[in-house]
Amino acid sequence: MKHSEQIGFSSILFDTLFGLILFFNLDSFLEITGTYNLILYFFTIFIIIHWWLEFKSVDDLFGEEVSDSLVDLLFGIIYLMLLEFIILFSKMFDHINVTLCLISLFVVDLIWASIWRYVGNWTTKDIKRIKMMERELNNNIKINITIIILNSLLVAVIPFITPANFVIIFIINYLFYVFLTFRYKIIDIEIF
Repeated sequence: MKHSEQIGFSSILFDTLFGLILFFNLDSFLEITGTYNLILYFFTIFIIIHWWLEFKSVDDLFGEEVSDSLVDLLFGIIYLMLLEFIILFSKMFDHINVTLCLISLFVVDLIWASIWRYVGNWTTKDIKRIKMMERELNNNIKINITIIILNSLLVAVIPFITPANFVIIFIINYLFYVFLTFRYKIIDIEIF
């Protein structure tokens, strides 16, 4: 029974923290001036919700393989800190730091996926399940590398583009990431 409660703690902790991030930042839109700043801010809330879905998908897919891991817990805390920084910088329309924090988030996720793919030990002996988890991790690694490159290019051109163009490119880059997470089954939610 103790083992089951420990596994449940990680999921409950992250659900609560995601909820607190959303709750404590929702009223901030009243302080924001500027159309593009408001659009970026609301889009970062969408990013937080999308990452919460990713956390839930990882729990569904990997289950006890990662949910009772101290490494996974520490990575989860780092993810949440970076997500909080993204939303805080978006309030100030500090688009360079928003993008750098987003890149950092993908780098951390790349490290997490690489650790589980190449270093972590699976407790299951089911070969079919191991192959499925390794396929998901391989997809995650490829997607993260792609998005890191795209957002790094965005950082390089920020001084040369308008705030409106930044917001458009930032949103397109992230929506492309969302598409890849659905296309390659990192998040497995049906539209209907």
